[in-house]
Amino acid sequence: MHLHSVTNYLYSRSRLIGRRLKYNCYLRNWMERRRNSLLLQEARDKADSSSINNSPLISVVIPTYNRGKLLTERTIPSVLKQTYQNFEIIVVGDHCADNTGELIANIDDKRIRFLNLEQRGNYPLNPNDRWMVAGSVPSNKGVELCLGEWIAPLDDDDEFTENHLQALLQYALENDYEMVYGIVEMEIEPGKWYKIGSYPFQCGNISRISALYNAKLKFFEIDINAWHFSEPGDWNLWRRMKEAGVRIGFINEVVGKHYLEHTQKGV
Repeated sequence: MHLHSVTNYLYSRSRLIGRRLKYNCYLRNWMERRRNSLLLQEARDKADSSSINNSPLISVVIPTYNRGKLLTERTIPSVLKQTYQNFEIIVVGDHCADNTGELIANIDDKRIRFLNLEQRGNYPLNPNDRWMVAGSVPSNKGVELCLGEWIAPLDDDDEFTENHLQALLQYALENDYEMVYGIVEMEIEPGKWYKIGSYPFQCGNISRISALYNAKLKFFEIDINAWHFSEPGDWNLWRRMKEAGVRIGFINEVVGKHYLEHTQKGV
């Protein structure tokens, strides 16, 4: 076979493989959207909308890995001083090897629960890919353990504003939203902050710690393989919620602070 013929053959094969991969991805997404839409409708049917609780329990879920000091000096205190006090805090260690458990035990508040996983999540080796999905395993476990009617995700070195829970919950209840998000101040340089959060809902304008969602959506889990689609795990989660038809609202208010990545360990 001549070189020109070989080149044309390989090119044709690569285009065929590319079309097949694109079709398989489309088919997978279509099937997932259909499945999630059905599960969402089932969850709505089970919920008793006639008995809306205006002071529901909120579960704050915090995945962590060897950041006991920041967790107990910055993150948990930001929850404890909330203007809305009907909450529980679920901290799940991604197989922590530091003194996280001991430091949490020193906080005298029965609303805090800590579970350290027996092994760490199987994350990709590439640093950027790992960053996209790090913490997904303890996050999912925390959601599984939560008892609240609403779920508030929080990273282990960031913090809520004092009215975070109250502002988001009130906005959700008043407007019949199933998931709401606000604005987060992100530290892009030491002492320099940039605001993340806007409408319409799209990648890049929502932060993980800015959201509050109804616990009937617990069947949505963070996909540890989201990095395959070049998507951070949290955005992949929110996108799937939107595509399934979850009622999502945005509040134009700062609800949290996200600190510089280089201040974090163990990503």
